[in-house]
Amino acid sequence: MEHTHPTGTHSHPETFDDVIARGFHPTPTPPSPEPPHAPLTPSGVVSPPHAEPSAAPVVSARQNQSSWPEANRVAFRNAITSMVSSGKYQALVAFHMDMSHNMHGSMGTTGLYRFLAWHRRYLIEFEKALRVADSALRPGAAPPTVPYWRWQDPFPGWLADFLPAKVPGTATTPPPRKNAAPPAKATAADIDLILHQFAIQQTGISGQNDYAKFTFGLEGFGRRPDGSSLPGHNQGHAWVGGIMNNTSTSPTDPIFWLHHAEVDRIWEIWRQVHPTPAPPLQGANRIMDPWPESYDQLLAPATFGYKYDSLAP
Repeated sequence: MEHTHPTGTHSHPETFDDVIARGFHPTPTPPSPEPPHAPLTPSGVVSPPHAEPSAAPVVSARQNQSSWPEANRVAFRNAITSMVSSGKYQALVAFHMDMSHNMHGSMGTTGLYRFLAWHRRYLIEFEKALRVADSALRPGAAPPTVPYWRWQDPFPGWLADFLPAKVPGTATTPPPRKNAAPPAKATAADIDLILHQFAIQQTGISGQNDYAKFTFGLEGFGRRPDGSSLPGHNQGHAWVGGIMNNTSTSPTDPIFWLHHAEVDRIWEIWRQVHPTPAPPLQGANRIMDPWPESYDQLLAPATFGYKYDSLAP
C-alpha cells in the first residue's frame, strides 16, 4: 500500500502481522513544510483550533478497565453505540485511516517520532466525543473517561461481544477477534523491559536518543536481552486479531481505545522519570495534524482533562 505524506511517499503494511514481520526501517527525515493554517477533518470541514482553557479544567482519572463497575461499562458501550448510529464513530475511524498523518513507526523514522503524541491527541478526540454522546444519554451523570487495558491482563470480557461498527468501505460485519497467540502480547516482565531497559534498543536511527529507544520498544519493534522479540503495541493489535489487526481501520474495534490508553499510560509512567528526551521533529512534522497541537503542547495530560488512577506498571 502506498501513501503520501508531506515528508514523501512511503509504503505502509496492511496488517500488524506484516508490521511485525517487516520490522522497523529508519528513513531520512527531510525538512518538512510549514504546518497548514487550518487542519481538516476527514469530512473536509475545518477543525477549530484548540483553545487553551482560561481556568484549569476538571481532571478525571482514566481507570483500569478490570476494576470498572458495571454501570461504567454499560455507559461506555451505550455511548459508542450512539456514536455509531450518528456516524460520529466512523468519522473518528477515518482520522486513523488517513495514513498521510504519518503516525506509525512502520512508516519510518518520522512515524516513530510522531507515534506517541499523535495517538495521545487522537485518544483525547475520542474521549471528548464519548463524553458528548454520554451526556445526551445520561444528562447530569459523571462523564466517562477511556479506561486502560493492561496487556498482562486477559481481554476485557465485558467487550467480548461488542463490535458495533461495520468495516469501513464495505459496511460488512468485522471479522471475529482471535485473542490468542501468535504473537504473544506483552507480559509484566516485558513492560518492565520497555520502561527500564530501553537503553539496550538499537533503532538504527543515526544519533538515536532515549526517546527513540523507548518508543521503539513500546511500539513493538524492540528486542529482549536474549534477542527475542519484545512485545508491545504492535503485538497487542495482532494478538487481538480481527479488524484490530488492520493498521488503518483498527479503531473500528472499541478495544483500540483501551489498548491505546495503556500505550499512553506507559508513556506517562516513563515520562515521570525521563521528562526531557524528545523526538527531533521539525516544522509540520511537530504538529499532530489534523489537530493544531504540537508535540510540546501534548505533554501534560491534565491540560486536556485527564490523568491515570495509577502510574504503576
